Amino acid sequence: MDFLNEKGLFIFKELKKHCKDKLKMMEIDDYELAMLANSFEVYGRVAKMCNEEGFSNSHDQIRAEYTVMKSEYANILKHSSKFGLNPGDRAKFFKGLDGKEKKKGFDLSMKVA
Repeated sequence: MDFLNEKGLFIFKELKKHCKDKLKMMEIDDYELAMLANSFEVYGRVAKMCNEEGFSNSHDQIRAEYTVMKSEYANILKHSSKFGLNPGDRAKFFKGLDGKEKKKGFDLSMKVA
């Protein structure tokens, strides 16, 4: 994941730890998870910039950074659900698994290595 900076790599590792504990992750999922981590990092960096410098420039126009921040937030919302990053999404995942997998004797508490 050479496109991730140090903060992005930290976010990626935290997201991957969450996903390994909760979901059946495969190596192929790492790339999309890295893109999500990158969106989190970019959002955080430009949000900090906008908070320090304001949302508009001296001509009362919206800063480009604010537009980037909004775009990354939309990416985060769109892709976070795929990885169960909020309680509602996790409930949907496990509600669906609950009926199907229990019939097969699958232990939902089992962690994926």
